[in-house]
Amino acid sequence: MAGYKFRLQRILDLKESMEEEKKNELRLALKRLEDEKNKLAEIQHRHADMQADFNGQAAAGLPVSQLKLLLTYIEYFKKRLREQHLKIKMAEDYADSCRQVLIKATQEKKMMEKLKEIDYKKHLYNEQKKDDKLVDDLISFKEGNKA
Repeated sequence: MAGYKFRLQRILDLKESMEEEKKNELRLALKRLEDEKNKLAEIQHRHADMQADFNGQAAAGLPVSQLKLLLTYIEYFKKRLREQHLKIKMAEDYADSCRQVLIKATQEKKMMEKLKEIDYKKHLYNEQKKDDKLVDDLISFKEGNKA
């Protein structure tokens, strides 16, 4: 039986490497998203601390200039919260985009694998036909020699 070689193996190998590359991109995008969420939690924590500090010092009778400074810090954290929510949204969109590209790459790879499977079955069928023909020829030759 002759050895089997898929004629589109290079393309299949390329599809497999592209799929791995897309998996890595998705993994990095998800890590970036997680990092951005951690930053948001940190900002929220600091904002809550600043708000509590402001409330405590306002009740203690802090001068207006100090309260104004604390309010400026609070506004700064509010601005950072809005910016961080935007960064998270962008990271989520990028991760979704990476996920869609990975799905497409996986489908293309599976399609090539299916083609390889079909080609291999065709190869086995042709090899079986060759073997059957050889057996028939041998039987015919033996029968011809007997007669």
